[in-house]
Amino acid sequence: MVQNQTRMLEERRKWLDYMLGYVKPYNIVEFGCGSGFALEVLSGHFPNSTIIGVDRSIERLDMVYERKLKNVVPMKADFTQKLFPDKTFDTAIFVGSLHEVFSAVGREKLRDTLAVAGDELKDNGVVIIQDFLKPNKKPVTLYFHNEQTRKIFSRFVREFTQRKVVFEEIKGGVKLDVADAVEFISKYRSPTEEDWREEMAETHFFFSEQEYKETAEKAGFAVKHVAELSKSKAFWSEIKEDIDFNYPNDYLWIQLVLTKRIS
Repeated sequence: MVQNQTRMLEERRKWLDYMLGYVKPYNIVEFGCGSGFALEVLSGHFPNSTIIGVDRSIERLDMVYERKLKNVVPMKADFTQKLFPDKTFDTAIFVGSLHEVFSAVGREKLRDTLAVAGDELKDNGVVIIQDFLKPNKKPVTLYFHNEQTRKIFSRFVREFTQRKVVFEEIKGGVKLDVADAVEFISKYRSPTEEDWREEMAETHFFFSEQEYKETAEKAGFAVKHVAELSKSKAFWSEIKEDIDFNYPNDYLWIQLVLTKRIS
């Protein structure tokens, strides 16, 4: 488990490094900053910038304080609301936070959240998004190596609140849509009961690339760059201890770089 967490952090850092070339310095905000992993990377690369990290969790913001980042200001707030004057920031960043907005309040509020970020962005600024990407619809098969994994899947089907999981029982496993399969894979090793309950209230795979683009355009942005970010083979090899499957290329994140449409 420790090795897997280390790999995940290394992967996240690689994805953040890929993002840095699109960041415009000086006034930067991360909406949904969590414990500050991305803030630490940003702080190291842009030491002369003022960086604000916004999150609703005081516990996570305490972890940001513990990092002692000199040019970072943590702020407890709901980033779906307007927080800053118009044209404050050169760059606004959402790393793994928009799926939480979608899960809590839906598509329209997510679009409104982006529109608010656009108001707070300078005319030549950028919004950068990194989040889960919904795979194209197709059936896949999961084969369970042990009864415990099957029980966890059954609990997932019962307790996942974001949509009904439709599946077919087969010998040794289940057949279901790839989006639900990767949703389960992303959650089933939740380390604590609290993490599990939180995951059951969130969907990771909510937007296709086209849906991201359409939502961004409706919020007043032009899409300047799109890239897919894939999970490492090491991530999949550890999961295969419990589950056989055939879709490693369908667990993707997306990166979008947006600019304001100036009328």
